Amino acid sequence: MNRNIFLKLLAVAVFFACSCKKEQQIAPAISGVGTDTITLNIGDEIELAPNITNLKGNIYAWLVNGKEVATDQISYTFKATEPGNFNVTFKINNKAGTAEQSFKILVEKPITVSVPGGLSVSLSAVIDITPEVSGPGRNDYTYLWSIGDSVISKKSTLTFISPEPGTFPLTLKVTAGKQSASSTRNIEVKTAQYIKNAYTVLEYAPAPGKLHNWAIIGARDLWDLGLEYPLPYDDFLAKAGEQRKTNTSASLFVGAWGGYATFKFDHTVANVPGKTDLELTAFYSNKDLPAVYVAYDRNKNGKPDEDEWYEIKTADYGLEDSGHYAMTFTLDSFKTDDRRAYSYHSYKDNQDVPVKGQIAYNKTFTSAMTYAGTFSVRGFFPGLNMTDLPAKKVSMLSGWPASFTRAGKRLTKNVTGAAPFFQKMNIDIDLAVNSKGENVELPGIDFVKVRKVVYPVQQVAGLSGLQDYNLEEGRMLQVGAILDKNLK
Repeated sequence: MNRNIFLKLLAVAVFFACSCKKEQQIAPAISGVGTDTITLNIGDEIELAPNITNLKGNIYAWLVNGKEVATDQISYTFKATEPGNFNVTFKINNKAGTAEQSFKILVEKPITVSVPGGLSVSLSAVIDITPEVSGPGRNDYTYLWSIGDSVISKKSTLTFISPEPGTFPLTLKVTAGKQSASSTRNIEVKTAQYIKNAYTVLEYAPAPGKLHNWAIIGARDLWDLGLEYPLPYDDFLAKAGEQRKTNTSASLFVGAWGGYATFKFDHTVANVPGKTDLELTAFYSNKDLPAVYVAYDRNKNGKPDEDEWYEIKTADYGLEDSGHYAMTFTLDSFKTDDRRAYSYHSYKDNQDVPVKGQIAYNKTFTSAMTYAGTFSVRGFFPGLNMTDLPAKKVSMLSGWPASFTRAGKRLTKNVTGAAPFFQKMNIDIDLAVNSKGENVELPGIDFVKVRKVVYPVQQVAGLSGLQDYNLEEGRMLQVGAILDKNLK
């Protein structure tokens, strides 16, 4: 009996001995270490605490980029003191084996921002300001330029313009990830003298009709008061600019559908957020809005390049029935006799079944004389003039073509009951759109083009159907002053 008890006790002891031996031989295991890189900024701290299987008999070590930094602890606090990539390895050793896992850590470079000093520009002139920015290699940088509480741009490079003189604190704040940094510099805006009106006429492209007066620079009804200037084309542009520089009522008779004129400011009109920037005076009806296009001289070549033009979005925007309408006007003939001058010109559009016709106009010499004793060209084809009154000689002046085409978009509209008159049209540069109808950000504009785009039809008493009124003098566009509203 005693022998059996002894053997049983011996068996139990052996079992427990074997069990203890097996437990001591279990190798450690580590889990809870992700494969994603941990991103930190200078000054950040993070506690690294992986999960461990089998805590008995273990020896622990922490290494940063192969260099041991801590022992005998199951967690480690990594402090980001310098930028770079770091491999933080956790190692475990015991008699049964080893285990290790690594944390990948990226400490980003700090953002630094520097706006150049000594900034100075004349008012209503543009300066491009490029800051020096360095920092982490990220694709989520944002930029915020401001003066006081007013945000003026969200682009990396600031295109700055101010219509007011003074010294302004200009601040750039750059953000990437969780970091941000800023820099402030003063910018001096110096005083300068400009003309508020876009007086320089770069192009005059009228579309003629009945009683059209291409030579007048002023109100169309005052043809007999010395406001006609029948000159060669380039001389006429110069004379129009000379008149508009000192007289904001000096307007141009753009005419029927397709006619336009292009004007230039002697400065850049600033695009002031939340305000209308231009005031256009023109002869039109509220159902017959002119189209206004603006251009900023981005490449500073002094002229509006084709890819710099943008349309101002008005109530008529997008309503056109044709985006590629065209009409050709041709001087057919002219002649004189002892009492009269006769002029004939034709028109034809580009449709499959074209609209076409001819306008015949004649006037007596006595009825066409101005108070200054000159022969009025009212009703004549653009550029056609009585060059020798005693000899009754009529001819085309230099630079004016005898045939030309006007092209663009056309809005066919019933303008019944909407009388045209001289009125003001306020224009916000923020409403400029590209050819896709997308808003564009312009710091300001240097050029303005005003075009007749509405093809007017209306109901006439006693007649059935809508009548074509495109070539009628009373429905033609006349463009007056174009003023910079922001210039003090």
